[in-house]
Amino acid sequence: MNSMFIALCLIVAAVALDPPAPTAIMCNQGNATNSAACPAPADGGVAATLCSMPKFVEYTGLSAGVDYACGACAEGTKDATCMECTGATNVSCNVPQAAGKSFMCYNFAYDAATKVFAQAVNATTCQRLEATDAICNSPEKAAAAEYLSPHAGCGPCVANTTCVECKGDGCNSATTITAFLLPLVALIYTLV
Repeated sequence: MNSMFIALCLIVAAVALDPPAPTAIMCNQGNATNSAACPAPADGGVAATLCSMPKFVEYTGLSAGVDYACGACAEGTKDATCMECTGATNVSCNVPQAAGKSFMCYNFAYDAATKVFAQAVNATTCQRLEATDAICNSPEKAAAAEYLSPHAGCGPCVANTTCVECKGDGCNSATTITAFLLPLVALIYTLV
């Protein structure tokens, strides 16, 4: 009887079912319109637990060359051009961030002949997240010739620079600045 019991235990152990495979996580894939379960790993592989997506860089937009995908960011891209999130079995965590309305700002470059900063002819299109203010920057009059506008005129000034910032679409254009300064000069002139 004992040998029959041992034989029965050995048979059950030999044909026992494998433990159920873990449920695959959901990730947006490709261009973020395809939320699907991540594919099963190859034999001996580890199932994905992370989803990845392009990083949205304020005033520049989505990082190029990074897709929405199952798995971790490619080596060397995490937090630079790619973001990761912990996956779930019922919903994708790598959803696109809510972008706000794009706006325009002007870039400035130093003109060595006139020794002033000249406004670019064409405005730069600035990208932002929904909760981010539309901010432009431009060099102050005292800015050195080596000064470079952050993000081609889009966004706030870098700390400790000779830069001024303003809020609003195209607020750093020479026309806008002149329109503000002329009445100010007129007011000062009448007071003197």
